[in-house]
Parts: sequence; C-alpha cells; structure tokens
Amino acid sequence: MKAKEIDKKSFVPIYYQLQELLVGLIESGELNPGDKLPSENELVTLYKISRNTAQKALRALVDWGLAQRIQGKGTFVCNKSVTFSITASLSMTSEIIGLNKEPYSKMLQAKIIGATLDIARKLGIEKDDPVYILQRLRFVDKMPVMIQTSYIPVKFLPGLLNKNLEDASLFGIFMRDYNIGINNASEVMRAVSATQFEGEMLGIAEHSPAFLLQRLTYLKSGEVFEYAKTIVRGDKSKFFVELNHRELK
Repeated sequence: MKAKEIDKKSFVPIYYQLQELLVGLIESGELNPGDKLPSENELVTLYKISRNTAQKALRALVDWGLAQRIQGKGTFVCNKSVTFSITASLSMTSEIIGLNKEPYSKMLQAKIIGATLDIARKLGIEKDDPVYILQRLRFVDKMPVMIQTSYIPVKFLPGLLNKNLEDASLFGIFMRDYNIGINNASEVMRAVSATQFEGEMLGIAEHSPAFLLQRLTYLKSGEVFEYAKTIVRGDKSKFFVELNHRELK
C-alpha cells in the first residue's frame, strides 16, 4: 500500500485522517474483503506517526464492522455491510442493494396467539383476537442479519400455517394466494442494544448496537394488515435513503 498524504498541521486529528484514508481504500475496492490491512508497525513506519495513533485508526475500522482482528495474524477487511433501502418495497430481496447472492430465511416460530393489548392496539383489533406470529431469522450470504417478527390478524389469512412458509416470500404468498392488496406502510427506526436472545440468534454479543424497525402495513381498505418488529445487527448493516428534489431544501 502506497502512503497517501496526511496533513500533520491540520486541525483534524491524525488518527482520524488515517482512518478516513483506510476507509477510502476499502470503499473504493483497492482493499477487498479478506485483504490484510497494514499492521500498526507498518503504519507507524509508513506515516511517521505514533503507535497509539495507528491503533486508534485500526480500532475504528473494527468498531465500524469494516475490519476484523484475528489473533496472531493481523487485521483483515470484512465483507461489505448489507445495505437496506428504507424506501424499498416490503420484500427483503428488494431491500438489499448491491449484493449478488439471494437472501434466505429460517422460520423460528409460526403459530396463532391471542393478541396482547399492545399488539391489539397496533393492529386495530380487540385484545385476545387471534393473530399469527411469524418470526424469521434472515440471512445474507450465510450471515444472520436480522430477526423479523410479524403479527397479522388471522381473519386476513385463513389456513396460512398449512402453507410452506420456510422458503417462500411471505408477501408473495399473501398476494398470490389471498389476493391481499397492500396500499402503504409506515416504518420507524431507532438505535437499540441487542438482547441476549437477539445476540445469540445474530451471532453478536449481548448489548451490541442494533437497529429496531417497527412497521405498520395497511390494506387499501385502510385496515392494518401487519405489525412487524425487526432487529437488524448494527455491525454489518447500513441504510439507504433516496431524496427527491422537493426534500432537498
């Protein structure tokens, strides 16, 4: 790796300039997944900087999920983060941008329960009304990236549990087999810490940063069709929003 310029007279800290240079090499494809990053000693020699500065820059890449440390071997570039579009359709496949491999899901539970007061209010139904709970662990390239739990009133989808829900697109089933007409959806996203269960499912430590997405999906009649709660691992995910000219003010 050729040394790129670092301005040691700049008000921007040297470690921050270095981490930005390294991020640029990764984002541009000059460094690919699996490539070894320069060691702390190599960065010290290359840029005439302190060891602490080199450590901080490499640690930032690890914290962001762009690199991983392997004991006794060094620091390596990770696979690219999965990019989700906040404004995409309801299909997970269409939410994932820039990936060559298809996502897949593992059904954790699929059953009928009585709606709790909270779920009933979200769905606009009565407490204890029957609802499906469909909980899936979703993967991209064999990596678990999210746990999605959907609550849907049974009245909309009679006999759903008799269908193959493991490998199929759920919304494909809803539209094809039940002629469900989706009108729109609203979604709220916030940062959270992963619980022990979520960490175990996603392969991350408890309390690791994650995103919580809460979505309400509406039918053309105005009724709430689905409430979905999704936990997305924060170390391997990023979100994409496209704004039109009316929003750029």
